[in-house]
Amino acid sequence: MKNNFYFKNIQISYKKLIYYSKILSNKPILYYFKLYFHKKIDFFLKKISSIIINNCNTTDIFVKNFFVGKGKIIKKINFRAKGRINFIIKKFSNIKIQVIYG
Repeated sequence: MKNNFYFKNIQISYKKLIYYSKILSNKPILYYFKLYFHKKIDFFLKKISSIIINNCNTTDIFVKNFFVGKGKIIKKINFRAKGRINFIIKKFSNIKIQVIYG
């Protein structure tokens, strides 16, 4: 069976995830639990893989495609002394995963 999963507004930059999407496509889902990337990316990928396993009710799952898209961008203002302002930019991303399981 085929299934698509969408995850919106994940708190990781699009530019960071696009590199890992090439590594993570065409792999079994249990491969995601053995990863040692940056700690934040690792946490979200393990969380996503556990959600997919719970929805499919099996561990015999193969990830066919791993797509990454741009999400929203939040700009925050950080006020400093003497009337100066620093901007904090937070980038989000959207993930689409195509899964085959039997």
